Amino acid sequence: MAALREGAERLIKRSFLAASAYYTLTDCLAELLEKTGRIKTRSGTIHSGRDLGSSLEYIEEVFGDYKRYSGVKAFHGRVVELGPGDNSGVALLFINDGCSGVDLVDRFYSIRDESQQSAIYRELAGKYPVIAGHCMDGTTVLPEAGFRGVQRHYGKSAAAEEFFRTHGPYDFIVSRAVMEHLYDPVSALKDMAKSLAPGGMMLHKVDLRDHGMYSGYFHEQRFLQIPSALFSRMTRASGRPNRVLVNRYRDTLEKCGLQVSIFVTRLASVGDIMPHCLYNDIAGEAREQAIASVRSVRDRFAGEFQALSDEDLSVTGFFLVAKKRID
Repeated sequence: MAALREGAERLIKRSFLAASAYYTLTDCLAELLEKTGRIKTRSGTIHSGRDLGSSLEYIEEVFGDYKRYSGVKAFHGRVVELGPGDNSGVALLFINDGCSGVDLVDRFYSIRDESQQSAIYRELAGKYPVIAGHCMDGTTVLPEAGFRGVQRHYGKSAAAEEFFRTHGPYDFIVSRAVMEHLYDPVSALKDMAKSLAPGGMMLHKVDLRDHGMYSGYFHEQRFLQIPSALFSRMTRASGRPNRVLVNRYRDTLEKCGLQVSIFVTRLASVGDIMPHCLYNDIAGEAREQAIASVRSVRDRFAGEFQALSDEDLSVTGFFLVAKKRID
């Protein structure tokens, strides 16, 4: 059945109109399901299909990026991780680093293999003795709800657009490949800024691509051509990308008084930028290639993108570091 569904989806995506109709229909269905209170999803099942070594490598890579691009030697205080998906390993590494507590905030519950998750936690505990004291009772891995210093939040009240209105202050707010799926990331960013403690930081890795909506058969930025009202109807309940681009993140947080640094992770038509770096530090040839790609299609973009610079439109992924000043 799954193979038939995947085959049908591939066929639908070959047609721009058919794909658009499909996304609109499935978004309506997702909205109906959410209204019934169903929050289980296969989205965020990051460790499904990974072996134990690969899972540990991924967890340490995510945490390592937070440390590398923030410049923080040792994390401390209270942390929020948005959209952790099926595993709390990154949260445990924050605890290991010296944090007093981590809130894991997820609107949906990612379906998971409990035995696989227990094996991951056991491996982390063996490698990091501090973690053992938070996720194990002797030789037994605790249920996730019993992890010391780590608290899970699910449901509508755990949506990023809602959570920060009633929670805080936090020393760090972090996410990876989550912000692009929020319905209203701009309002969430404003609330996050308010909930940061003085000197606190936001660390968000954001993927601005279309997540396979059209790019398999069309230009990678084809989804920017769809009128905003229609695109909202295709994405608002299903978690498909929201098309809030890098300029909105930068401008919103600067208006909130935060010090903002943007490390580019991807450029249009170029691909990954490794290591991630500031835009002006990217090789000129790569920047020119990305801008040429944007200019070849930008006259067809929806109205909201017409006033943006070629440079901002060329950024298809970034790592955001935003720090609240100490007054």
